[in-house]
Amino acid sequence: MRWFFAMKNAWLQRKNLKRFMTDPGKQIHSLEEITAQRLDKANIAILVLDFDGVLAAHDSMEPSQEAQAWLKKLCLEIGETRIAIFSNKPKSGRITYFSKNFPSILMLYGVRKKPYPDGLMDIAEYKGVTPDRVMLLDDRLLTGMLATCLAYTQGWYFRPPKTDYCRRPIRETFFSFLRVFERGLVRVIG
Repeated sequence: MRWFFAMKNAWLQRKNLKRFMTDPGKQIHSLEEITAQRLDKANIAILVLDFDGVLAAHDSMEPSQEAQAWLKKLCLEIGETRIAIFSNKPKSGRITYFSKNFPSILMLYGVRKKPYPDGLMDIAEYKGVTPDRVMLLDDRLLTGMLATCLAYTQGWYFRPPKTDYCRRPIRETFFSFLRVFERGLVRVIG
């Protein structure tokens, strides 16, 4: 059902999805590019982060050391309440990590997975902001970036994603294939 929803809406949002691949302003290549100044310039009230591929490699229970350092710095600059985590895999180890280390960061779980727009719309409503003031950072076109199009939020496409082929070669290869497939599909239909 979710893949049918994604494919149907990818067709409808094909031009918007293609912009994430062609517009440098819609891409992030390193977490350090996201600063308080950049968020303020883009009029972003809430930064929503995907976990797998953005904060860490797939199936990790906590962000990479680099992501942890960046997140601590950003939290000092803008406050934890302006950050949310929305992962399609809200594992209990991750929830525990954020509850202990970043207790005021909103962890969204129990909602329909991306590309459904529900989670992003819920974050905007809960935080009392209009959807256009919410920014999602995600490494997938047909999940995260499509959700931003459908929720009328903003999005930054994160490339290259964080991976760990040594620890999880099959899983990382599978998700690499999905990313290549998504980019190819968007190029063809966009």
